[in-house]
Amino acid sequence: MWCVATTTPPLHSIPAIRGCDHAELDGQVDDPPRYTFDGAALEKPVSTRSQLERRIVKLWKKVWLGLYQIDDNEDRYHVERLEALSLGAGLTRTYRVGELQVLRRHFLRSETNNGIASLKLFQGLSLSTLLSVIHILEAYESEIENMKLLYSILRRGQLALHETADLAQTAVVKTEYMAIAEPMEKRIRQYDIRMNVVNMDICDEAMGFYQRQKGEYIYHKAFPNAW
Repeated sequence: MWCVATTTPPLHSIPAIRGCDHAELDGQVDDPPRYTFDGAALEKPVSTRSQLERRIVKLWKKVWLGLYQIDDNEDRYHVERLEALSLGAGLTRTYRVGELQVLRRHFLRSETNNGIASLKLFQGLSLSTLLSVIHILEAYESEIENMKLLYSILRRGQLALHETADLAQTAVVKTEYMAIAEPMEKRIRQYDIRMNVVNMDICDEAMGFYQRQKGEYIYHKAFPNAW
């Protein structure tokens, strides 16, 4: 397992952690009560490591099904549906920012810089590391409502079977769509950059453990019956 150090611009406006139960730390002495994420000092919630890991799996699954794969039992993806609906609304492919190619991710165990698809957990990761993962996943989660808006815009703009695309109509649909899709894609690309760095940090931390571990992909934890 090889890990390469790298740097990345700060990830801004990530929502604070939410939804963690309050409990004792199972007798663990982990990190200080405050931790740093993207230069900001944050208070740690009092949660067990297992609670944070469950939160990560739940969040990851919601994000994966909300932005990437439509159904874990079928090889169908949101970005492919958006492409079909775009053509159905009379929009042409330009391969520019806003067509959300950044969401074209599949789970492949051989890939390392693959955003949330590469996320692994190891036994004994620090609470700071687990909280960093949750912060990023919550940022992805905030884009799910935007995905729903994109579907709504494109479905409203669908042309009838024998209807010819009206330039004025398609221009309105494209303007509404791009107003959401362009900034959304830029944000997700930034999340991906940060996620890849955290994936490497997790790898580095795991390499320092006394006993070497293979870790487990979150994909397998979220969809245990898929394998």
